Amino acid sequence: MRNRLLIGLVLLCFPLLVAFSWAQETIEITFWHHEAPAHRVAAFQKALDLFMQENPGVKVTQEVVMWGDAWVKTLSAIEAGTLPDFQFSIPDLLLTVYKAGAVVPVSDLVKEIDAKYQFFPKQRDMYLHEGEYWGVPVWTMVMLLTYRPSFLKEYVGTEEPPKTWDEALDYAKKITEASQGEVYGIGIGGAKNLMTSEQAYIFLASVGARFFDENGKVIFNNPQTIEAIRLYKELFQYNPPGAEAWSWGEIELNIAAGTIAMSPYFPSVQKRFHEEFDSSDYDAAHIPYYKDRKERGTITYPNEVHIYKQTLGKGEKHVNAVKDLIRFMMRPEINAILTAEQEPGGFFPTTVAASQAKEYWDNPIVKRFKNIHKVAFEALEEYATLYGFEYGKWVNLGIGDITGADILAEVVHKAVTGQMSVEEAVAWGHKEMEKYSMPVAK
Repeated sequence: MRNRLLIGLVLLCFPLLVAFSWAQETIEITFWHHEAPAHRVAAFQKALDLFMQENPGVKVTQEVVMWGDAWVKTLSAIEAGTLPDFQFSIPDLLLTVYKAGAVVPVSDLVKEIDAKYQFFPKQRDMYLHEGEYWGVPVWTMVMLLTYRPSFLKEYVGTEEPPKTWDEALDYAKKITEASQGEVYGIGIGGAKNLMTSEQAYIFLASVGARFFDENGKVIFNNPQTIEAIRLYKELFQYNPPGAEAWSWGEIELNIAAGTIAMSPYFPSVQKRFHEEFDSSDYDAAHIPYYKDRKERGTITYPNEVHIYKQTLGKGEKHVNAVKDLIRFMMRPEINAILTAEQEPGGFFPTTVAASQAKEYWDNPIVKRFKNIHKVAFEALEEYATLYGFEYGKWVNLGIGDITGADILAEVVHKAVTGQMSVEEAVAWGHKEMEKYSMPVAK
């Protein structure tokens, strides 16, 4: 009787013991990203499901935090101790969490992945500070001169994009006047937001203007910046009405609707042209040169993942599982899911191996707009940079606050709306930047 009772108790407890054992062995990883559209979330989940199939003892949960909430929510989570294991971010956001002392170096991981897949150096080195890498660039973004070939042919007489800014200005004027207001020559923003800063930086970078020198000193108020903002203002008159209030959504809607012929912008409307319009009337070219100059410039945003300091407290197995997941995302065939599949033209690989992967180039949208991707990779290798990160190291820790305050965008806004002359607006922006400046050089 006693033996039967013992056997019964064992049988009764066995499922609980198995469940407890499974719970003890399963590693649960949570991370944040900022890509809310359903097709982007689905691409993430596809990659995560493949990882969990290979790693049955690991459960991974993605959580979407909107970009507009990312800074506030991250800082709140640091204070409350409720951070995820890692987060996707951009250089500005990483600087914020670095200054808060919340992240750990990932140099070993960056060097390992670099040796295996070869990072584009400019993408990798935006996360280098004091000899350590603080983020692993998983994908990147780059602005090109996007345009509608049919509009150039109809109103300018050629499908060839402009090669200089003088030509771009001439194209914009001809298109706007010849179409009698049906199509505008250019799409650039004038609002006090990040999108305007991104587009304006293209003009600064094209003429060699910088926020800082190599020692982190603010040098924004200089002849090159004035020249760049003056050109921006001149082009701005060939925008549709209301562009002084535009953000990313308005740019993309106007490109898709055929309201604008050209825009220095992320070539990210490919999915819409392919799936909704079944049209190839969308292309991109290199950013134009300034007349009689050989320097190009554009903006790139490597999206990295950084690991939080609190993750280390979860033990070596947990940290290793997090690193395995990051390694997995950098595999060329998996990286193709997170770039070409997630948002073709919006996200590009950061390694040579992933940029050459069959899985990337076999994507039907990439195939259709092959030239855009070819131009993008050339720009990423040759001249794409980011404000404050042009020197292959961090030179001023105030750049996150400077961009967060939309100072460059406000300079543009003041200039294009006539609130200030170009010279006055640039001088104002210089003084504002100095308020936030934190040069690394002592």
